[in-house]
Amino acid sequence: MRAKPLIAIPLLAIALAGCSAQPPTSKETTSATEQKPLFATDAEALAAAEAAYANYLEVSDQIARDGGANPERLKGLVTPEMYLSEKSTLDSYAKKSIVMSGKTLFDTGHIQSVTENSVSMYLCLDTSEAGLSAPEGPVNGSSINRWPLIVTMSVVSSGKLLLADSQTWPGTNFC
Repeated sequence: MRAKPLIAIPLLAIALAGCSAQPPTSKETTSATEQKPLFATDAEALAAAEAAYANYLEVSDQIARDGGANPERLKGLVTPEMYLSEKSTLDSYAKKSIVMSGKTLFDTGHIQSVTENSVSMYLCLDTSEAGLSAPEGPVNGSSINRWPLIVTMSVVSSGKLLLADSQTWPGTNFC
């Protein structure tokens, strides 16, 4: 199931009881051709992916706090396809005068796979400190505030990681 764009997840957030399930097991990946690895270790790949995702959340949250204004600030942080999806959501915020307060957080990062072109990781998106409001009042959504996600970062030619995909994990909630 495709997750709503991450900027829209606060629409769904209010409260969720904690889950104690373990995160899914990482998959080992190999390349058909021997190339210099993108990262020396999975820990290095995870750190880079988490840093890129944290930067994305910071900017997307600020855009949402600005009521969806200037979504092009995401262009250097997400792939062109992801940008179109995010822009659609942010345009609806601007049209409906929806503004975010607070911030979204994440934790529990684990590598799912690393290839020469991407890093995928499992993480828990925490929207408990975020809220949305419109001129008529708070925007109510789901009572879930911790989302198990699988996030894929694509590697561009400069070696920079861009958010390419984010989906709600369909298995056991590991958050």
